Amino acid sequence: MYKILVKTEDGETVSFECGPNEDVITAAIRQKILLLSSCREGGCATCKAECTEGEYELSNCSVQALPPDEEEDGSVLLCGTYPRSDLEVTVPYTYERIAFNEIRTEWLAEVRVCERISSNVMRFVVQCVDLESAAPLKVPFIPGQYIDIAIPGTEISRSFSMATVPSGDGLMEFLIRLLPNGRFSRYLLNDAVVGQRVGLRGPFGAFNLHDNGLRPRYFVAGGTGLSPVLAMVRQMQETRDPQETKLFFGVTHQHELFYRDELLRLASTMPTLAVEIAVMQPEAGWQGTAGTVVDLLRQYLAQARVKPDIYLCGPPGMVDATFKAAAEYGVPKDQIHLEKFVQSHGAGESQSLLEGQLAPPRMAGSEHAERVP
Repeated sequence: MYKILVKTEDGETVSFECGPNEDVITAAIRQKILLLSSCREGGCATCKAECTEGEYELSNCSVQALPPDEEEDGSVLLCGTYPRSDLEVTVPYTYERIAFNEIRTEWLAEVRVCERISSNVMRFVVQCVDLESAAPLKVPFIPGQYIDIAIPGTEISRSFSMATVPSGDGLMEFLIRLLPNGRFSRYLLNDAVVGQRVGLRGPFGAFNLHDNGLRPRYFVAGGTGLSPVLAMVRQMQETRDPQETKLFFGVTHQHELFYRDELLRLASTMPTLAVEIAVMQPEAGWQGTAGTVVDLLRQYLAQARVKPDIYLCGPPGMVDATFKAAAEYGVPKDQIHLEKFVQSHGAGESQSLLEGQLAPPRMAGSEHAERVP
């Protein structure tokens, strides 16, 4: 048996034993230590960490979840890490995110709202209820996390980020992109009705706010990538965080734009928040910013006196362009936290992949197939 020492980003530690033929996540669970994980198949990056000491073997890790350059730098997926000596690993979350007993991951919810809010986005609201009494039930999650939603009558589920903060009434809001031939998209358009019961599993993911003192926070969202960053901004409003906050939201076509009025109302009630919206290909008469969300970001980075923390969620092109802009203006990589959408193998479906410190894990408001590599 080897000793595994896990260090959290707030300087705390937890240790346990792991055999050579079991992965680190499984060994921790066996000893009632629940580190952040999700698929446990090397495909989602939720359990990404940095190994700083020791020898190990990696197995079943997809290149999307663990790119070769990150693996060379010592990053690992703990669900595929088998020790060959004592190990020290550092995880990108705080000690309070580790549980030391069984936690509930199965929930029942009722559909409260299912409405189309743009040409390709649905607003889906469910209320978690107690199985016996049908009373509202609060699901404990951290804004930025995601949950699996099962299509009623099937064994098919998809993962989506909540756009809301946890509430005592058990309500959770999702902003979901409609995709051609998407199974969940067809469910939303054809079969979802108010009052229908759906199964939930989760929450999962490590995409969340990081303690940064008073450093400004910039949120960059493309399309339904708005969901997790909106949840984090709403959390900041609820806790009255004092940081200067900017939310940059962009879509390609004007008919895809959604939640504009809601975002402006949020900014009117949150003194620290400024909202900027961009449409890449607007129609004639559009009064807002024409261009990409990264164009907006560049304008503010050029004027920023303090290098901000950047939280972003969206398609790979937007993510790559944001990293390039941040590098040009001197924003350190460890101040960038993200979720990235990637195309899955399912026809017409997509998944989002959160990458380590430059990404933890997770799915966003974009429908994706099972968390396949």
